[in-house]
Amino acid sequence: MLKNLKKLLAFTMIFCMILLNNAYAFADDENGVPVVPATVDGIQSVMIPENQSSMDVQEIYKEIAPIENINDREPNIMERKYSESNETVSSLPGERSSVKSVLAETDNTNPNNAYIVENGDIFQGSILTSNEMRWYGFILNEKSTVSVLLQMVSNLDADLYMFQLDTSTYNLGLIGGSANAGNGVQEWYNDVLEAGIYYFAVSGYTGVGDFAFAFYNSTRDVNYEVNGSIATATSIPFDTNIEGVIDSPYDNDIYKFTITQPMVIRYSITGANGYESGFLAGSATAYSISGNLAKFSAGTYYFMVHSLNGDYSADQPYTVKFNKIADLANDSSATYLAISEGAKIVFQTDANGVNYYVNGNPIDLSYSYYVNASNSAGSQVYDITMTQKSGIVAKIYQSQYAEYPEMQQIIPDTVYYLRGSKSNMPIKNKHLLELSVSSASNFYNINCFCSGAYSANNLHLNMNYATVLIDPDTGNLVDIEFFNYFYDYAEGSNSMMFTRPYSMKYYYPYYNGEEPFPPYN
Repeated sequence: MLKNLKKLLAFTMIFCMILLNNAYAFADDENGVPVVPATVDGIQSVMIPENQSSMDVQEIYKEIAPIENINDREPNIMERKYSESNETVSSLPGERSSVKSVLAETDNTNPNNAYIVENGDIFQGSILTSNEMRWYGFILNEKSTVSVLLQMVSNLDADLYMFQLDTSTYNLGLIGGSANAGNGVQEWYNDVLEAGIYYFAVSGYTGVGDFAFAFYNSTRDVNYEVNGSIATATSIPFDTNIEGVIDSPYDNDIYKFTITQPMVIRYSITGANGYESGFLAGSATAYSISGNLAKFSAGTYYFMVHSLNGDYSADQPYTVKFNKIADLANDSSATYLAISEGAKIVFQTDANGVNYYVNGNPIDLSYSYYVNASNSAGSQVYDITMTQKSGIVAKIYQSQYAEYPEMQQIIPDTVYYLRGSKSNMPIKNKHLLELSVSSASNFYNINCFCSGAYSANNLHLNMNYATVLIDPDTGNLVDIEFFNYFYDYAEGSNSMMFTRPYSMKYYYPYYNGEEPFPPYN
């Protein structure tokens, strides 16, 4: 930064010949809006603490009012702001190495004598006369988040105004600030600024007395800032690592997402040593399934990360991630879940396996295959159907259907389906739900009439159970695992291939009437 300051300072001295010459002395306008006051005689007493890092403003100046939760209120709208500044400067903020040596002889009521500030600096000073301004400056080499907390004694009402330097005209343009009404009421400025040269002024509105401010800037998470309140919360996508930093002791990072139907989500935060996190009051309702794996109801959620004990670091990031596993059906009776996070598949059913869903979709077992062909070698008529109807129950425990040994080990699971020569849908290389079902009456019928060279393929079978593979994105049947006429019985080259890279975990039920996640306040 010092190298860049030297270059910019030299540039300014060559091209800028206009001095401020007390051109910033104005009275209140007819609407009572304050304007920039004139300079005054006297030297400001400013202290730059050595090796200052995370010291609280209260520790620097004992008479400053206690810090309130600055992020509880909406961003200040500067009710007393200037209409536009016509300030010009003839020199840039001095080198940091020279600031310390000129503090006793330089009056920073003129922006040409502004003191340079850097990340983590805490300054204290005084407003000596009514409407006096004290000037500070900084240079950003890249887009950055800038935060300034200003506090003052109880008999002073000071405001904070932020300016950007137009390097072509050397005019200062007002770009923001904070102007809360009342003596001793602190000011908070927090914004994302582009690369450039900036000045800010502590402006006395009424009264005189001492003040102190803390200055912070960072470049790490500018794409998510400013997000210190619910109104300014950053919308984030699922399945994406969100990297942020707590760049000041007063920084709150609030993220939000909105969902239109229930879903299973796993959320995580890493690298947040010394920080607190959680969902804010006002969020929709979520229930823990297991730890940070949870069922989220439809609605908007606000998740906050902030400092626990004033710890912060602009260089040490934390990572937040909301990993969407799958949608859920909006069925209050379907509280039994089987979840495969790797395959992103959730099977959902009631306690009896009567109503069941996959990724929020009702499961449809409908299947139909019909071919009538003949040649000189013989005839082939294949008529295979599976009919979706009431009374078909999903197997959710291994103890069910003991009378069907082929199904004994099959409870809801996942497979990675590579291919099937007689699949019901044109799907391959996809994670599918594996499900066994049964009914008191037959719903699966195989009627294959074959003669001549094909007579070995004759089969007539009516069944009341099957194991099927279901597409999680639609709930439709992709293929029949057992019993499959073509893969398990008929002669020929038909086959199906799948692997089992992921298994399911079972939460029966996931919800027992417990309270939802408590909101974090």
